[in-house]
Amino acid sequence: MSEVKHSPTVGIEKPSPTATAATAEQSKKTSILDNLPPWITTNLKSRRSQKIWLRCWVASWVAFLIILPNASLNVLGNAAFFALLGSLMVPANMPVQLFIFVLTTMIVGMCMGWALGAAAMRGALAARNQVVLQAELQREAQSTAGLANPEALFRADIFAGRFLDARSSVVFGVFLGFGSFLFALIRAYAPKLTLMSVFGTIAIDIFCSYGPLFPFAQYTILNSLLTSVACYIAIGIVVILFIFPESANHAALVTATALTGKLKGLVDTQAKILEATPEDLAPGKPIPSALQAGIVGMLAQIQGFAAGTAFIGAEFSWGKWNAEDVTGLQRPLTTIISRMAALQSFTKLVGQQAQRNVSAAPSTAPSEDGAESTVNDPAAGDTYLLRQFRERNTAAEAAHNIRIQDVLPSVAESTVDLRGACSEGLAAAQALLEGINTRRYARRGPKESEQQLKDLDVAVERLQAALVEFKADKRLLILQPFESLVDAARTDHKGPFPLRGLYTAYVFAANLIVLAQAIEQYMVYVQAIASKRRKNRLWAPGGLRAIVKALRSKGDATDQAAGEDHEPPVEKEIRKEEAPYKRDPDSRLPTNVFQRIANAVHHLYKWCKTPEALFVFRFVLATILLWLPAVLKSSASFIYTQKGLWALIMAQTTMNIYASDQIFNLITRLAGTFAGGILGLVSWYIGSGSGGGNPYGLAAIVGVVLIPVIFFRLFTPPTYLPGVLLAFATWVLIVGYSWLDNHIPVFGNPGTGWGIAWRRWTLVSIGSAASFILMMLPPKSGRKAVRLRNASILVSLSSLYSDIISMWISCEGTTNIEKPRSTTDWFAEVRVKIVTIATQLQALKQQTALAKWEGSVRGVWPIEEYMKLADEETRMMANLALLGSALAQLDNETLARFLRHTVVVNPNFIADVMATFSLVSQALRTGEPLPQAFHQNLLDRLQYHGRARYGSGGQDHPERDSAHKAHLESITQLEYVFYACAIAAVYQILDGLNECRAIATRLCGEVPLQGWARWKNDYDRTYAGST
Repeated sequence: MSEVKHSPTVGIEKPSPTATAATAEQSKKTSILDNLPPWITTNLKSRRSQKIWLRCWVASWVAFLIILPNASLNVLGNAAFFALLGSLMVPANMPVQLFIFVLTTMIVGMCMGWALGAAAMRGALAARNQVVLQAELQREAQSTAGLANPEALFRADIFAGRFLDARSSVVFGVFLGFGSFLFALIRAYAPKLTLMSVFGTIAIDIFCSYGPLFPFAQYTILNSLLTSVACYIAIGIVVILFIFPESANHAALVTATALTGKLKGLVDTQAKILEATPEDLAPGKPIPSALQAGIVGMLAQIQGFAAGTAFIGAEFSWGKWNAEDVTGLQRPLTTIISRMAALQSFTKLVGQQAQRNVSAAPSTAPSEDGAESTVNDPAAGDTYLLRQFRERNTAAEAAHNIRIQDVLPSVAESTVDLRGACSEGLAAAQALLEGINTRRYARRGPKESEQQLKDLDVAVERLQAALVEFKADKRLLILQPFESLVDAARTDHKGPFPLRGLYTAYVFAANLIVLAQAIEQYMVYVQAIASKRRKNRLWAPGGLRAIVKALRSKGDATDQAAGEDHEPPVEKEIRKEEAPYKRDPDSRLPTNVFQRIANAVHHLYKWCKTPEALFVFRFVLATILLWLPAVLKSSASFIYTQKGLWALIMAQTTMNIYASDQIFNLITRLAGTFAGGILGLVSWYIGSGSGGGNPYGLAAIVGVVLIPVIFFRLFTPPTYLPGVLLAFATWVLIVGYSWLDNHIPVFGNPGTGWGIAWRRWTLVSIGSAASFILMMLPPKSGRKAVRLRNASILVSLSSLYSDIISMWISCEGTTNIEKPRSTTDWFAEVRVKIVTIATQLQALKQQTALAKWEGSVRGVWPIEEYMKLADEETRMMANLALLGSALAQLDNETLARFLRHTVVVNPNFIADVMATFSLVSQALRTGEPLPQAFHQNLLDRLQYHGRARYGSGGQDHPERDSAHKAHLESITQLEYVFYACAIAAVYQILDGLNECRAIATRLCGEVPLQGWARWKNDYDRTYAGST
């Protein structure tokens, strides 16, 4: 959130004209900077980003400088520019151990491609007809005998395709197809190894495109490429070690310190929330929007923290904390962030209530199609019973002065000490972490760290005392506005009582308690490690299991963002939830060897229809089709001289699983190639003029151009990074090939400047068009994948809901065989599911944004509906987490006590909720319309089941009166705070599920039932009148 600075009010003087002009100029500069995207302004202002920027600039510039002297250029060969290209592909923006590890994966990929290519060459030479080969070589020797330079003519004939052999080419083609298949599988199933896959593919492409041209063994085709990469590795290691060196340990602590500061800021913001009016908290207003942006930003940071700590065990580091200590910060920080996000449910709840009150229509006429009225109006679509209930509840709240705006001052007063203790504790932890991280070599470090540790000890004690005090006494201040209502209700037990404001206030109180507990655990962890690690020392690398796990992971947001959809197939995600219970309706389990073999073949056939398998098959087909001209005698020379290999590589790297990703990548990469071509032409002709290249001019212009190039390479959002990388690759190729053409003899070099630029653009277009055609015949729709993923996430949410409710209704274990589990142990397992669903939802939103690139060929795709559906699923996930967190604070005895008197666990109502989850998911999965008779508001069903238990409201019912009396007596108990929070969470889940059902109706349609809406309205009015 932006910080507002107020000018002093004492001693105000009239500014001079010069000062006014300076202020105006400064304001103009600030406004220009503020108009830039946040990822630009943030990194321009960050000192750490500036240091990384400078380090990577030096590495890239030096990687270019080494190709300017003739001595080094002759050693590096015709791929000398690959050192500069490698510096852009893998910049030196990481710790040295991680840098070496990442580049090692690239080297391993190239060596795998080299090995397959060498094997192909060995097999191809063996497959050649040796008699024919010897005759061709003898004929070539005779034709060049007596000429001035027979070796050059022999080499020219080689690249002209004079020695191509059909059997040899077939062997190369088989190995190329196998290698492409292997690297495509790696790209599809191990996205963290994409760099290895890409460079392995490039290596085998080079070997199998140029290898068939040679009539003899030539296993050193990739020497120049690997030599250039080795030079960059050396350069990168040197600059990382000597220019602002930073270990992964230090980088992770920087992130943890920044996260702690942001969490403190959000805790401080709660005071502003409690002072605001309910209307200020409505959706779309500045306060909730800023809060949501802050939570999203912290979620992205904690994911970056997790990614950075995945490799932290592979390095040497100097400091107080080792890799395990730093990695241990992830869990408490993640818990705080999740509970901070849950605390914002209070803001959403108050804002939605205010919006509902403003937008509620006075008309009670039913809607024939309720599904059409839930897009912007939260009160629309309510049934007659719900409208009657809300009107009576609102009137009762006004009569007793217990509206939410009347309750907020009491909430602020009761929580002020606890909020202050949380803020102070986070500030103390932040100061201690910053001191540990920044004073690794300072002499005064131990004294200052000891004082910061003492400050943290004091903050821990204050937070613990404030938490105990709030649980015991301060929380009762929230009940002050309700005293008159409670006194009146004690004489009239019939109820119901308007406790919406109390429940809303208890949502804040319950979440603040669990947030304070999470902050306390975080502070205690930092306190314990800091007390144990008081001296700096050298830490050696630990285990490498975490690295292997990180490489095998896939499906996170970073994998999705770059146009690569690595989410598991939707059917697989659904099967994972249903696997223990699902049966094959067409066959039973195999019982003999023949059936097992047939079943394996069946599964292989099913795999061949998956998006990953289709991607792999298309990848191999595109590779073979674009490789064939390189081994045909009529076109081999043309392909070599015109660098047709670029088209092959471009087709492979542009290919994606889904049509939307394919189109997005096609546009971004073509745009990147065009921009890179312009930049390359400008750089070359400024640096060399009309000559063959001036080393000093080129060094200067490349150094200048590298400044913005490195900035955009480092800080561009992942979504647009493929286009940026292709732009810079084109720039490198134009400048690099132009220099090589004028300084070393290279057969078939495409020229300089413009000659390279237009060839590059043409070949990129050909390769992109080839991959586009193959991916579009037939296309794998990204839009359908979005719809199926929404269905899959609803299944996951349904499973999560059933797990939570199952825990609650199982708390009354009476047998020794099946005792209820501890709520704490149970919620630890639920938290894993919540994190998984949150990751899937984040990836789903990015995939939904990419799906719009498929265009509107058959009609406009309702992206707004799908984005709203993802938002509702996110809201449901957050409220399910809130429900689970609240129930986890209650022991089994307390849950059992509330079980018998809680409508949300009514068996019939649970069946309604599970049926809604199932039907909405099925509609999205199959695209079939929903029945209109199923258009039931779950909140209405909740009221129905609650009233049905005790009969009509106008009749006396001893059990109901006793339950209301017990209800009143329990609202002062601490356990009731969490119980109220759980009930409020259930109401929000139901509201979100209602909206998902309405969205599914708008997307898939609705089968009408003639007269149903009128009959239901008449029935509800009759039922409401009798109650």
